[in-house]
Amino acid sequence: MVATLPADVLVLICEELGNRLDFRSLFNCALSGKSFASPAISWLYRIHNQSEYFRNDETDTELPGTQTMTWEDGVAFQKRFASKWALLWKSIIRSSLGNTAYPYCLYIRSLDLRNLASLLEDSHFREPILDTFFAGDMTVFYKSQDTPVKKKTRSTKTRLNVAPILDLVGEYITSYVSDAADRNKAIVALEEISGDISTTALSRWASRLSRLKTITLYDGSVLNEDVATVINKHCPNFDDLTFCFCLRDNVDSDIASFFSALRSNSLQSFTALSAQSIGPQTFSALNNHSRSLKALKLDDLKPDAIRSLSLLKGCEALEALDLQDADGFINLEATENDIFLEILAWLGRCERLKEFCLKKFLSAPAILTDLCLRNNIRLRRLELVEYSLVNNQRFHQAMSHQTSLESLILRADAEGAFRDDIDTLVSCISQLTNLTELDLCETSDYFRSPEISRLASSLPNLEKFSFSGYDVTDAIWPSISGLRHLRALNAHAVTSFTYDGLLDYISTLQPTNQGLVLSVMSQRLDYDLSDRQKATIQERIVAKVDGRFEFVLFRETDSDFDSGSD
Repeated sequence: MVATLPADVLVLICEELGNRLDFRSLFNCALSGKSFASPAISWLYRIHNQSEYFRNDETDTELPGTQTMTWEDGVAFQKRFASKWALLWKSIIRSSLGNTAYPYCLYIRSLDLRNLASLLEDSHFREPILDTFFAGDMTVFYKSQDTPVKKKTRSTKTRLNVAPILDLVGEYITSYVSDAADRNKAIVALEEISGDISTTALSRWASRLSRLKTITLYDGSVLNEDVATVINKHCPNFDDLTFCFCLRDNVDSDIASFFSALRSNSLQSFTALSAQSIGPQTFSALNNHSRSLKALKLDDLKPDAIRSLSLLKGCEALEALDLQDADGFINLEATENDIFLEILAWLGRCERLKEFCLKKFLSAPAILTDLCLRNNIRLRRLELVEYSLVNNQRFHQAMSHQTSLESLILRADAEGAFRDDIDTLVSCISQLTNLTELDLCETSDYFRSPEISRLASSLPNLEKFSFSGYDVTDAIWPSISGLRHLRALNAHAVTSFTYDGLLDYISTLQPTNQGLVLSVMSQRLDYDLSDRQKATIQERIVAKVDGRFEFVLFRETDSDFDSGSD
């Protein structure tokens, strides 16, 4: 007689597999028997948004495993991928109709309509996948564009009207999970919603989702005081907002009214991937959450918004701050000194600040010089993008006081840098011995082997090291070999590594270098490696640490004259 494990043990097993994101084992558990099926399936859908089908759609990265395929095999693989992707979404959507073996949509924690939109717009989502997807009871969700096609051809693709499809899917799923929770006296599982959602839909859906915590919107201009009122009434856990941009102009007052109407000190994170439409009113309203707001990211700030940053002065609980100037024209220190000093005073009071990023701010080195010298500020991550390496030795010296730094990303224009500029930078970074990530691409354009070697020798805890430069040779390998925790080495410098030098380095790798990605991205043409040599290096790094070798030759950019002549 075969012993059966108690149900609570099966649940614990599935929970552990879910926490490990072990989809394959959970799937096998679901197939193994009825007692295992329910907990395994619930966990599969609970973590579905972390599967390969929910990859970052904003990047053009290839699907895993397709890099070495022929074109025909790659297309076939992508079609199979799209078919499985569609099947996942179909099972979730159909369950909101009550026509599936399990109520899959009751298990999901995140409703990512952005991902569904990507599927519907994917070039491989066409007949027969499209026909199968909208077959039977799914026809209720089928919406095509009314625009007539002048000439019908065999290859004509059905043109879906994606927006109403997404709206209907969101309506059905939120209604179903809300009704089920009321019927069973349970709590709705959904905690996150994202997509191109209208004001009316957002208010309606939020009223049904008592555990709603995170909202990610395509268009931030749908936010207003009424939406905040609904959230206050029905979503006590809401604390995280992101929007991509605002399609309407002059929405600063509407978004400000949203933040003002939210329950005071409830918002913990706000991200505007394009903040061009917000400004002083929104900044003032964010002070309604001065004690709760921990993370603030504002990209593409316009001049009026830059001049209004001091209005955030009440937000002193920040732990992560990321600001980007859209134009990079305003020098606050030189032209708006009163505002500049107010910003310094505000940042100096943010004693919990651990992560700070400034992009395209002309006054960034001056701001950071003041901040880094403050004893009450202990940063863990610092990123500065688009500043000059020249005449900023004082900032680099101040930066060396932040010995708590674990991640440092500097993107400076190195043009015109003198020896003193380079030596000061290397010396100051070398004092940051807690660094696990160092990215100096562009900043290190005039680095050679000695500078790279000194940094590697001084920073033994590095796990990710990225640099540019020129005339970088095998001379760096003894120092790089000392980085026992290195997992990614990105050499964007013009290099002249040898086959033997690369093999010697790989032979020094330790188990702590497991999974190392060794990227040589600009090798000199006269130091090219044969296909056999590259294959051998790849075999060795796989055998040693299950790593990967990437190799690209340096190509000089053709001038306009050469391009025209050609």
